[in-house]
Amino acid sequence: MGAVGKAMGITISPPIKQQESKSESIEAIAQASGIRIRLITLEEDWWKSDRGPLLGMTQDNQPIALLPNKKKQYELFDPIICQRIRVNQTIAQQIAPIAYVLYRPFPDKKLTTLEIFKFAFTKQIREVLIIAFLGILTALFAMLTPQATALLVDYILPDANRQLLIQMGLGLVFASFAMTILEIIQSFFILRLQTQVSSETQAAIWDRLLKLKVSFFPNYSTGDLQERVSAVSDISSLLGGNILKTLLRSFFALLNLGLLFYYNWQLALIALILATITSITTIISGLITTEQIRFLQEVNGEIFGFTVQLIEGISKLRVAGAENRAFNHWVQKYRQQVKLMLSTQIMEDFLTLFNTIIPTISLIFLFWWVVRLMENPLPSSDLSLSTGQFMAFYVAFTAFIDGVTGLSNKIIDLLEIGILWERTKPILHAEVEKTNLGVEPGELSGQLKLEQVSFRYGIDTPLILDKITLEAEPGEFIAITGPSGSGKSTIVRLLLGFEQPTSGRVTYDGRDLAILNIAAVRQQLGVVLQNSRVLSGSIWEVLAGGTVISLEQAMEAIQLAGLAEDIEAMPMGIHTIISDGGGNLSGGQKQRLLIARALVHKPKILIFDEATSALDNRTQAIVTKSLEQLGVTRVVIAHRLSTIKSANRIYELKVASRSQ
Repeated sequence: MGAVGKAMGITISPPIKQQESKSESIEAIAQASGIRIRLITLEEDWWKSDRGPLLGMTQDNQPIALLPNKKKQYELFDPIICQRIRVNQTIAQQIAPIAYVLYRPFPDKKLTTLEIFKFAFTKQIREVLIIAFLGILTALFAMLTPQATALLVDYILPDANRQLLIQMGLGLVFASFAMTILEIIQSFFILRLQTQVSSETQAAIWDRLLKLKVSFFPNYSTGDLQERVSAVSDISSLLGGNILKTLLRSFFALLNLGLLFYYNWQLALIALILATITSITTIISGLITTEQIRFLQEVNGEIFGFTVQLIEGISKLRVAGAENRAFNHWVQKYRQQVKLMLSTQIMEDFLTLFNTIIPTISLIFLFWWVVRLMENPLPSSDLSLSTGQFMAFYVAFTAFIDGVTGLSNKIIDLLEIGILWERTKPILHAEVEKTNLGVEPGELSGQLKLEQVSFRYGIDTPLILDKITLEAEPGEFIAITGPSGSGKSTIVRLLLGFEQPTSGRVTYDGRDLAILNIAAVRQQLGVVLQNSRVLSGSIWEVLAGGTVISLEQAMEAIQLAGLAEDIEAMPMGIHTIISDGGGNLSGGQKQRLLIARALVHKPKILIFDEATSALDNRTQAIVTKSLEQLGVTRVVIAHRLSTIKSANRIYELKVASRSQ
């Protein structure tokens, strides 16, 4: 794994605790290194094309590094013999048809734009240099046309030199063919660069989002966050069109300015003045449009977030008869969006019209100025240009002005890219939850305690908890009850490390949670929160939650949760597909599925926040009996007496106080 990490610029850290299986060991290393991994299936002839560095497995389950070489073909690096072997059909048969993809994360700190660009392009320097080199070559070939025009008018046509005409024609045909080939190759490298940068950066931003503190998320709606995270894909889509090609072509066309000064510096100043006027007009238009685009993107995020809320809450809207009010609220936002889009489009249309007429005006001004100088030459003027040289100047002048207007035409798109990038900054600047730091907790016994814990959500807000003390010994069942707002769910957030106490401490096995590896602690907890949702996928996938579990593990958890009969009655059994939010399940089935998901990894501590409120008495008795047989520590928040009557201790909370 170290060889794959080195090839990708990732620092690999060993886990503190050795795992039993290779898959668990790889996941433990990934967790210790703070990176994401994904298990993939290798397709037929996979070694013949570049898919990036991969962590493969031999048929006898030994890890190997699969690294692409300069020819975009794979080599096998065996860490035992420390040799690289070219992969062929024979070698590929010795490799298992699965591999792990590693994803490079952002550094766990507040990131600047420069650091993001460094992250995105450090490994793509070769592609960037090749694209720039091909662009310069294309521009140089394009400069042959003005030179050939001067040669044609001044020498070939007056001398009727057919041989030189044929040679020049063949040269121009070759130059045109070379330019076409160069642009095709350049397009290929641009596409490769876009794909690599977009995939790495998009994955890193999603990884960053998942690492943020829980307190970050209430500030944004789900739809708005989706818009912000997807900004990288939007930028890639914008650049993936003609923008990047136009920008490169236009930028290198500006090299014709040097050719203009070579022919006549006075006439070249005309091109420079017109380029300055175009730039000033573009900058003013951009300044006017920037705020509109920024506001438009904010409105787009609000609309998308509100639309997601409408879809998720459609049943509640119908029950309340509030469809018209919801629609009117959406229409108001949509009206604002359309108004902003129209105002932005007007400015874009003005800029397009300006850049359409400026080449014609430029030529008119050029010819007018030349005629005027010929009729009334200035003392310092020197128009000693032959007809051919003037024609060459004219061709280079046209190419230069086209380059300037081409850049100007794309200013709105560039502004939109900049603003899209700004929308990702709250994610990139937010504080990351450092779950992998701290002391390794080892295997928890099940003992936990809140010692004189006080907590408030803000400096100026009242205390939610005031000197709370509660504890559970290994295997004990403690219950927490109390009115709404007394801090029951806050205790759960403290136990999970989502929040830190204002005073006091939370301990597991007598050690402060603040100094422990929170990720390792959470892995040994089975949690069902009050607002837990069932994700879409098969029942087996829902239970796995992104991890690898066996069918036996899944069925055991289902049995413990009292869900076995329900699943057996389903046509596809454990492979039945569940919709997002569990819409095709009853309330009791959803809760039991969530309980099964919490039990599947056999945690040492169970934390339930109103996890059985939708269960009938019979089903709840089955679940309670199963949990008692497990002998694990249980912390249960509930209101029903039947749920908590068998608890070892019941803690009743009041607002900012505690009584037992």
